[in-house]
Amino acid sequence: MEPKNIVLNVNGIEVIYNHVILVLKGVSLQVPEGGIVAILGGNGAGKTTTLRAVSNLLAGERGAVTKGSIELRGERIENLSPADLVQRGVVQVMEGRHCFAHLTIEENLLTGGYTRKNKAEVAANLEKVYTYFPRLKTRASSQ
Repeated sequence: MEPKNIVLNVNGIEVIYNHVILVLKGVSLQVPEGGIVAILGGNGAGKTTTLRAVSNLLAGERGAVTKGSIELRGERIENLSPADLVQRGVVQVMEGRHCFAHLTIEENLLTGGYTRKNKAEVAANLEKVYTYFPRLKTRASSQ
């Protein structure tokens, strides 16, 4: 089996809050092209902090990546703005906040591809999601 290209590579990151509180140490993960990765853990395990680090949303929480690296398609992204990351395809939807409660299931799914130029590819990816989660397709027009 041929290895896939790594789209996102998080390598040994450390995150601190308020210049002193260590909340992540040595977190690494890789997302291969076309792959799906789940970050699992209990409350306070660092799931949200990991995603904020990838999206460069830590500064608003007085946090910072102090060690390690984060690469998107081989490019270091730790110093890019959240807006630049969105343009490169890094999108985080805060579901727990119910930001898009008025949207249908399908509209919520399409939100992640909003800035992507190739709409045919977005449609193909949506169909791929539906193959993994067929119930979403049957409820696509539901809120």
